[in-house]
Amino acid sequence: MTLSQIVESEKRRLLKEKRRLEKLISRSPEGDLIYSTSRSKGKQYYKWFVSQRQGSQKVRVYIPQSDRRLAQALARKHLYQKKLEDTLRELDALDAYLKKHHADSDIKRLVELPAIGALLAQDDPALPVSMDQELYKWMHAKYERNPKHPEHLTVKTVDGNYVRSKSEALIYMLLLNYSIAFRYECRLDVGGYIYYPDFTIRHPVTGEIFYWEHVGRLDKPDKVADFLQRLRIYMGNGILPDHNLILTYESEGHPLDFSIVQHKLEEFFNCSGKPLY
Repeated sequence: MTLSQIVESEKRRLLKEKRRLEKLISRSPEGDLIYSTSRSKGKQYYKWFVSQRQGSQKVRVYIPQSDRRLAQALARKHLYQKKLEDTLRELDALDAYLKKHHADSDIKRLVELPAIGALLAQDDPALPVSMDQELYKWMHAKYERNPKHPEHLTVKTVDGNYVRSKSEALIYMLLLNYSIAFRYECRLDVGGYIYYPDFTIRHPVTGEIFYWEHVGRLDKPDKVADFLQRLRIYMGNGILPDHNLILTYESEGHPLDFSIVQHKLEEFFNCSGKPLY
C-alpha cells in the first residue's frame, strides 16, 4: 500500500468519525459547561453551571447536584467538541498532503506498458504492481468456498454464477457494476471458528479487506441466535460493524432494495455515479 493510499484510507476513517461526533454533539443538551472552584477545610469543591445564550447575551445557570446528569452530558459534549476539532485539523493536514501529492508515477506508467513491463519483469520480479492489477488477480484466483448446501445456490447472477437469494444477487450485481473486487462465500478462519461471509471485499483504493453479511430476516429465533453468536466472534477478533463489517437486513414487508445497497457502497467505498444496470 502506498503512502497516498494510506492517507486516503485515514481520511475516509476520519470523515466517518467527524459524522459520528457531529451527531453526538447535535444530540447533546444546549449550552456549554463552565465551573467554579472553592476550597474549604483543605478540600476542593466545584460548582457547575450551564452557559446559554439568551438573545444577544450569555447567561450562566447553576446546575444543582440533583441534576448531575446534565453536567455529565455537557462534559461529554465538551469532549466531543474537542475531539471534533482534532479530527478537523487532521483532515486539513491530510487534504494538504493529497493536494500536493503527485498521483501519477512515471515508474508505474512504464511498468504497465505491456511491451516494456514484460521485459523488465524478467529481470526484476519485484517491480511494483498496480492496485488494480493486484485486486484483479485476487478476485480471479481460486479460493475455498462454502461447501454447505450447494442446492440452495439457486439465484443466477449477472455473470452467470449462483447465489442463495435475490438480495445477495443485488449486492453481487452492484459490486460488479462499480468494479469492486470481491469473493462470494470465501472461507474465513476467525476465533477458532470457520465462517463463510456472504462477501469478502477489497477496497478499490487501499486494498483493505471488508466483510459484508446480508443477515436477511431476523424474525426467526434460531436465525437471531446464530447471527448474534457470529457477531460476537467477529467483534472479538477485530471485525467490527461500521468499520470493516457491513451488515444489511430485511423483513417480509421490507425487502432489501437498490437504494440501501448503493448507500452502503457510497459509505464504505466512496462509490458514486449512476450504475450501469
